[in-house]
Amino acid sequence: MRKNAGLIKNIIMVVASALTLVAVSFAWFTSNFATNLDSYKAAISGETLVIDFYQENESGKYQPLAGDIELNDFVPGSYNKYKFLITTKTADKLKIKFSIDSIPEDIPQELEDYVCIKYSMYTTKVVGTGENLAHTDKVLLAKSDDFVSLSELNDGVIFSNFSLSNYQKASGDTFVIYYEIGLSEDAPASVSGLESSLGKINISAQRIG
Repeated sequence: MRKNAGLIKNIIMVVASALTLVAVSFAWFTSNFATNLDSYKAAISGETLVIDFYQENESGKYQPLAGDIELNDFVPGSYNKYKFLITTKTADKLKIKFSIDSIPEDIPQELEDYVCIKYSMYTTKVVGTGENLAHTDKVLLAKSDDFVSLSELNDGVIFSNFSLSNYQKASGDTFVIYYEIGLSEDAPASVSGLESSLGKINISAQRIG
């Protein structure tokens, strides 16, 4: 009986330890992927790129984005402005993809039809030093012809396989993507009352082999 009791006790301890490990692992996962911004940061971390994410404030200056991209408080024809500052971490030639991953399943269809996005991408040059260091636009590489609705995107892809090779010199090259998100001018007034989050914004890179 004592042997059986000891065996049962050991089994209970193993099960309890396993449950504790699962609980700790789940807590880590949810804390790191609880918001779209955290998912975004996780998605672009790696050996090829460093990306800083900004939103334009009311004064027209870009500041680090403090939270998710929320599709709230829009009126038809109004847009919020954002930008990525992309810095390469390798001298290897790269091609990049810009997409919206995991658009929420519960996003209202009206928002998918009328929430629009457009972008422009530039190389940059570095000016100043220390606290006065800045990146300024240099050469326009690509831009969208007009605003495109979320429902028109193919699997959320805004552009893909864009080669940076002609503009890369070494590790530490910088590029910037500006983009705007908002409601199209022909959106019905009822859409402006709908609320959702956009989903995970993703910049990914592949080496050109």
